[in-house]
Amino acid sequence: MDNQALQLHDKVQKLIEQYTKDKARLNELEKALQDKSKDTGVYQSQITQLQNELVNVKNDNSKLVNELNELKKKNVELEKTIASIDDFATDLNTKLDNLIPKIENL
Repeated sequence: MDNQALQLHDKVQKLIEQYTKDKARLNELEKALQDKSKDTGVYQSQITQLQNELVNVKNDNSKLVNELNELKKKNVELEKTIASIDDFATDLNTKLDNLIPKIENL
């Protein structure tokens, strides 16, 4: 009977030791979980901030694209105006060249 009691005592002692190890490991994991939860909160905050910044950048980009398109339109208009002025100047120059010999003949 003493032998059975000793074996039972050893088993109970091993179970207590295993429980103590498992409890310590559980405490470590719970602390790690708390740390990870804090990190997750920080990351979520950063993600939200980056998403807001992305929305702002997209809005700014849209505005800049619109401005660029307007500038392109104005550039086309200015090129047409310059071409018109150039044509007018060429025509005027030709007419003046034609008038000069006539004036010299007078």
